[in-house]
Amino acid sequence: MSKKIVATNPVAKHNYTISDTIEAGIVLSGTEIKSIRNRKS
Repeated sequence: MSKKIVATNPVAKHNYTISDTIEAGIVLSGTEIKSIRNRKS
C-alpha cells in the first residue's frame, strides 16, 4: 500500500511551532474512497 497525503494544514505550521508530529489513519469506504481514487495524478 502506498503512502498518500490527503490533507495538510500549512497555516498551522506558519502560525504555531510544531514540536511533535504523529501519524494517524482512518478507514474510508463508499463514496469517500471513490472520490479520492478518482483524483489520483
